[in-house]
Amino acid sequence: MATPHATKQDFEAAFKGFFYPISKSGIYNAGRDKGGLDREVARILAAIPDRRYKNVDEVKEAVRSVYRAKGVEDDALPV
Repeated sequence: MATPHATKQDFEAAFKGFFYPISKSGIYNAGRDKGGLDREVARILAAIPDRRYKNVDEVKEAVRSVYRAKGVEDDALPV
């Protein structure tokens, strides 16, 4: 994956309604339960570190780290 297909809007929709702190499983389940979650967003959220996140900025940084590990350049990151 050199270029993400998910958009900033896809991730913003997935992040809506989270109550912090939240665990990785809480993030993944809440996103999935909303329905219509982009498949790429679901795969990326499944790959973030298994820990509790204090706020949306921590979740976004975890998402960026997953993309960077896949070789995505910073200027192509959707979050």
